[in-house]
Amino acid sequence: MKITITESEFISRFLAIRGNFSREALLALFEHFTDLESVSCEEIEFDPIAICCDWTEYDSALEAAEAYGFKAKETDDERADKSEDDAVAFLRDETAILELESGRVVVLNF
Repeated sequence: MKITITESEFISRFLAIRGNFSREALLALFEHFTDLESVSCEEIEFDPIAICCDWTEYDSALEAAEAYGFKAKETDDERADKSEDDAVAFLRDETAILELESGRVVVLNF
């Protein structure tokens, strides 16, 4: 038996049992899952525990990439944007990444 939930229900139900993600990240995850449903024509079960196991929110793409062994080429201030771009490219090659307006990212664990 399945029920359809709205964006606000997704966020409120998730926050009621888990606090792993910001509201911005939850909005991005909801959009990601609804897009997947549209493409696959299959319903996705709402399972906040599985989402917490499968996805992680990071302050930046560089932080996320470094958690998986990525090394920035240079660390001076001039290369900070380039390192972030390189980290996004690395993550896109390895997994799914949801980039948030705040500069934070949500990454499918790999």
